[in-house]
Amino acid sequence: MFFCLLCHGLTPPLQDLCHHCAQDMPWNQHCCERCAEPWPDPFEGLCQQCIQEEPHYDQCFAPFLYQFPIDQLILQGKGGKRAELLFSLGRLLAAQLQAQQVTRPDIIVPVPLHPNKQRERGFNQAGVIATLVGRKLGIPVSHNLIIKVREPKQQKSLSRSGRQHNMTRAFRIQRTVLQSLPYPVQHIALLDDVITTGSTLNQLAKQLRSSGVERVDGWALARAAKRNVAMPSSPI
Repeated sequence: MFFCLLCHGLTPPLQDLCHHCAQDMPWNQHCCERCAEPWPDPFEGLCQQCIQEEPHYDQCFAPFLYQFPIDQLILQGKGGKRAELLFSLGRLLAAQLQAQQVTRPDIIVPVPLHPNKQRERGFNQAGVIATLVGRKLGIPVSHNLIIKVREPKQQKSLSRSGRQHNMTRAFRIQRTVLQSLPYPVQHIALLDDVITTGSTLNQLAKQLRSSGVERVDGWALARAAKRNVAMPSSPI
């Protein structure tokens, strides 16, 4: 038996949340079909931003809103206080990717940390989650296809165009790694713990497309909202 991450009650094998806690999670049910930005009401189609400026990525999947309690689980996991939570979060993401029958890529690539930041933290939370998701879904994972070569400025105070410019040249695609893979790669899923503005994902997708990749998706545990979004009822 397992113990629920939230109420610590017993759960069936290989389940990290009991039924009641799963129902109370902040599910991202109503969102843009392209960028997964949450909306408070039932919504189909693209948000205004994606209509005005088409992203370089094809589709995002983030099963949760970046709200309590998923935000605290992510922060505690990547902050090192409870690093073991990253394994549970990886299982949650893998389960939802399977349940929603999300199109599977040729390879999963975690969004990298700057080497200095990774040495300080001791691990890349996206890399840990990607490894577990790849293992659960039977999809290869590459940890060295993309490297972060500089740490950009804080994004919070920047405009959308400023965020895009800020991310330019922050990452480098290792084309020799891409070309040396023993299988053709035309579809990549970039995996991160949270999609905040989508600027990082968009910049990486642009660079991957220029390297010959045909489709780039974004996978994350949670999506931050630009506006207040009421927590919907569970889809399960």
